[in-house]
Amino acid sequence: MEENVGWANGVLLGDSGYPCRPFVMTPYQNPVQDHQKKHNKCHCSTRNMIERTFGRLKRRFHILHSEIRMKPGKGMQNNNCLCYTSQHMHFLNEPDIQDDGVIVGNDGDLGEHFNGHQDGRAVRDHISTTFFNH
Repeated sequence: MEENVGWANGVLLGDSGYPCRPFVMTPYQNPVQDHQKKHNKCHCSTRNMIERTFGRLKRRFHILHSEIRMKPGKGMQNNNCLCYTSQHMHFLNEPDIQDDGVIVGNDGDLGEHFNGHQDGRAVRDHISTTFFNH
């Protein structure tokens, strides 16, 4: 991701424990302007959705609870197969395991904040002002 040619090709979403980098977007620590608050709300909402998806996959496929001891390419194929199988089971109306409620709602609480190197702030500001400044 560090060699990514630009944020338009995609970025990772990280919580406030990660440094804000051009390829890792983190929430604003102390949002003041409306577009910063909207950015944080969407960031939190999207991360929660992804974390719920990971939780659902881990409940359905217990192999994901431990270290996957495969070469990265093979591990990626394995994970892709699990995602496909999970989607297929969903479309067949197979029962899903009850959500255990580990994921918190989008209450705006971003917890502890990372205070280190923040070289992705300009990218985050550009995204925030371009897409959330309405």
